[in-house]
Amino acid sequence: MITKKPVFQRFLWKDFLHEMLVIIASVLFSLFCIRGGFQTRPLGVIDAGKYASIQNAALISNTPFTLIKSFGKQSEIEKKYIVDLEDAERHFSPIINTIVPCSHYCFPVSNVVIIILEGFSKYIVEGNNPNSGIYQGYAPFLDSLRRQSVSFNGIANGHRTIDALQAIFAGVPKLLEQSVVETRFAGNFIFSPIELLKKHGYHTLFFHGAKNGSMNIESYCYALGFDTYYGKNEYHSSADYDGVWGISDRSYLKYVAQKLNTVKQPFLASVLTLSSHNPFVIPKDAEGLDLKSGPRQIHALASYTDHAVREFFETVSQYTWYDSTLFIITGDHVGEGSLPNPCSIYTTLQIPLFFYHHRANIQKNMGNMQQTDMMPTLFSYLNIDEPLFSYGNNLFDSTYISYSANYTWGVYQLVAGDYLLHFDGEKTTGLYNIKNDILMRKNLINDLPEVVAIYEQKLKAILQSYTTRLWDNQMFINRKLVFSRTK
Repeated sequence: MITKKPVFQRFLWKDFLHEMLVIIASVLFSLFCIRGGFQTRPLGVIDAGKYASIQNAALISNTPFTLIKSFGKQSEIEKKYIVDLEDAERHFSPIINTIVPCSHYCFPVSNVVIIILEGFSKYIVEGNNPNSGIYQGYAPFLDSLRRQSVSFNGIANGHRTIDALQAIFAGVPKLLEQSVVETRFAGNFIFSPIELLKKHGYHTLFFHGAKNGSMNIESYCYALGFDTYYGKNEYHSSADYDGVWGISDRSYLKYVAQKLNTVKQPFLASVLTLSSHNPFVIPKDAEGLDLKSGPRQIHALASYTDHAVREFFETVSQYTWYDSTLFIITGDHVGEGSLPNPCSIYTTLQIPLFFYHHRANIQKNMGNMQQTDMMPTLFSYLNIDEPLFSYGNNLFDSTYISYSANYTWGVYQLVAGDYLLHFDGEKTTGLYNIKNDILMRKNLINDLPEVVAIYEQKLKAILQSYTTRLWDNQMFINRKLVFSRTK
């Protein structure tokens, strides 16, 4: 019997390297597909909003993908302090049945432009002591607009841009460790005020010069109902790319102005600036500008953005739609280095916020306004009486008290009038008079028990309503659960 000798194939490095390259390429391609492209944030549940309305998003988000994306996210979030949702919402309901029209300080308008300033604190615009007679801020043009506006003590509902968009355009504050768009609830139904404005004939646009897909902003804007999103991809030239985030503010705001002049009226447009974002690189198109620098890197960039906004207004003031346009100017959150020293947990939430119309020419300083108050107050300004879902208030309605709720560094906060309450989820840990003690040095929890009791009950009602509705996918007006707010 003849036994065949085994045939040994000669080892070739060329074949080995070829096979390894094929494997590596396959893995990288698979990761690219799973991630959803080259954008700065990987594909998430909220991205379904780019391809379908949010109520139909579940149809194109398969179950394995949703489970993977929600793994490790917060699940058991519901707070139960009061008997049930109905009882909780007798103390605070997110349903606004009627929008009281603005009877003072408002000018007839048809268009709205909302400018959201990246990382701007209140102090960047106004300075540390706006009553000193000496301007100490880094945005003198913006401050000049504020002095001709209905202005508010702006309070951010979070510490990130996506928190601000969620609060401004959906009326939902950040009351979890993560933004809602980063949790398993990202695909929950949204019926935002943007959809209601479209019902009244408004064309809605969102401008952000960053790379499309950055920070989930594009997807979230489509989920909110914006008709059109303009990002870096839609911009006409790569020469104005800042090398980090996107198109620099000065170039991009010129583009926004020109684009708005082609839009059918009425319109609501929002533009989010980006140059004052870390790592604070001075753009190329800043050459020739007299920038006001300060002890922090953000100061020169804030001065640059102030110049960009000034040029934007110089341009749009020449257009016919300018006279019939309300401009709302605010910050998304307090950015790194934009606060005075010393500061407190409260000052880390203070942002610029004012309503400007050039023919109104009025300086009216009003009370606290959180970002969730912006849409109800805007609807009042526009005299649009539509029921709204919002954890904010119409601040032109004097019968309502403004309550600002947020979750900051593991602490729930409620701001109302002159006081700020700290709550750890089970009990109140602090009460501070932020009018007289902005640095929060004196805890009044034992001195004002009646104030603590009222504020704690209000905050508990907000938390229970918020977490129950989020868990039950009821962050919208359900006709079976309409209750009047406690005035």
